[in-house]
Amino acid sequence: MSHIYLYLTNGTLPKDKAQARKLRYRSARYTVINDVLYKRGYTTPYLKCLTAEQGDYVLREIHNGVCGDHSGSRSLAYKAFRQGYFWPTMHQDGNSLVKRCDKCQHFGNIPHIPAEPLTPIVSPWPFAQWGLDLISPMPQGKGQVKYAVVAVDYFTKWVEAEPLATITAAKIEDFVWTHICCRFGIPYVIITDNGRQFDSELFRQFCTRLKINLFFASPDHPQSNGQVEAINKIVKKLLKRQLDKAKGAWPEKLPEALWAIRTSYRTSTGETPFSLAFGHLRTLRGEPNSLPKNLRKRTWGATVYTVY
Repeated sequence: MSHIYLYLTNGTLPKDKAQARKLRYRSARYTVINDVLYKRGYTTPYLKCLTAEQGDYVLREIHNGVCGDHSGSRSLAYKAFRQGYFWPTMHQDGNSLVKRCDKCQHFGNIPHIPAEPLTPIVSPWPFAQWGLDLISPMPQGKGQVKYAVVAVDYFTKWVEAEPLATITAAKIEDFVWTHICCRFGIPYVIITDNGRQFDSELFRQFCTRLKINLFFASPDHPQSNGQVEAINKIVKKLLKRQLDKAKGAWPEKLPEALWAIRTSYRTSTGETPFSLAFGHLRTLRGEPNSLPKNLRKRTWGATVYTVY
């Protein structure tokens, strides 16, 4: 992209007229600010243009850095894009990185049939409707922990989870109160399966006291609580990729798996759970996108840069 930078800074053009015309056309999508090249678009923020080496660093940091989650190739490029970076081969580079990752190849999905069409799920507002389920059994960890209770918000797709040593109605009540009610407010609806810990007098009284509508998925149609079922698969897959042989350490790695899910692009919403919940993007470890302050404007769910 150096030829675009040279044209925008000092007007350098190729001698060939066709190439010069093509360069002028392409350069209309770029601008130089403080000697840095940015790509601009009609509906996207200004994206800082990187070299192939810089792009490789960003992708590796997202994929397996401190907050790395071994994202797939599409999610990998999207996260770099949402952080404010661009280079022409970012999608190909992301795909190549995932193919070279041993853990991603070892624990990756093996598609057998085409994906099902997405079915719209109506939730009136954030954190109003939650799906609740258990992951069991898991490899035994410290404190005899071998279960996990998982909850997902139907609107933002935000995920909460907690390791458990035993499954009781009291544990489920404490999880809902601590991880949902005290953080996001009292929900309007909770959907669960027909497990004893959910369909118990203690948990029913808890929901009645807080005026929470408790619904149960049909045993013949567990897909009615498919949101949390899908999240369970993702949580287990992420833990496998991070732990490899040290499977008993999954309770310590669970927060990292949740962070990965919360900051990953969801096809159904077009956003990340983090951005829908808090109205801004999470910070990527590494060099920030350092635009001048007069070009930066915050809006809901994204960062938009406007020239004044």
